[in-house]
Amino acid sequence: MKFSFKLGLKNLLIFVILPTLAAAPNYCLGLHFSVFEDKFECPDIHNSLDCARSLESELSDQIKYIRRIQPGHLAITLNGGKSLAYTDTLPADSPAEHIAYSAIDQITDNLLLIHQQFWEAHAYILLDLSNGSELPIAGYPLLSPHGGYLFVAEQDLDAGFNENALQVYRLSENTLDLLYELKPENWGPDQAYWTTENTVSLTKKQLNPNYFSNKNQPFYIETKTVLSIAPDSQGVNIQYFD
Repeated sequence: MKFSFKLGLKNLLIFVILPTLAAAPNYCLGLHFSVFEDKFECPDIHNSLDCARSLESELSDQIKYIRRIQPGHLAITLNGGKSLAYTDTLPADSPAEHIAYSAIDQITDNLLLIHQQFWEAHAYILLDLSNGSELPIAGYPLLSPHGGYLFVAEQDLDAGFNENALQVYRLSENTLDLLYELKPENWGPDQAYWTTENTVSLTKKQLNPNYFSNKNQPFYIETKTVLSIAPDSQGVNIQYFD
């Protein structure tokens, strides 16, 4: 797949950085690390790197082209037999340069999701298994019911390590085109899911500015939101329902 572009931590209140960075950076109090139900979710694991490695272990049991040769060395065999390597960088004297890689989800037959764990943030890469090309994306991707689109979402209202983001990509046989992108500053997507091939239901989630002056108010303000993709894929519309 050739990547081209055509522009057209759920419910986490507290982030805690622990001292054992070399083993697992970016610890946080929470079990769900995406805005999608059952995606990047580890009920018994409390940090994102350990969760990612757990998901990778489950994935490697199902598909044999993923191998962790050493704790910090991930090997992936492409469809044509060529091997790619992702090696963690964890210098003891420079936490800002820390990065750890995990393969956490197979999105389509040709697209593998790679998670990058930094000291205080994380990122995602879509790896094309047919040719080894990489596409950085703004959040976790969820495939539409019939496989024509990817909805990408990220929310980090509390710590601010990652940008809040929404993206829509159109998938075809040889391309992955960016149709829409939004990076809101004061809210983030939550509880997102595809309702049809062209429609995503989600929650617009933002911190309540009146919470600290009136504790009877909710900590978050949540607004039902619907994202719709035009049938011809030429436009994307967002509606908010108060």
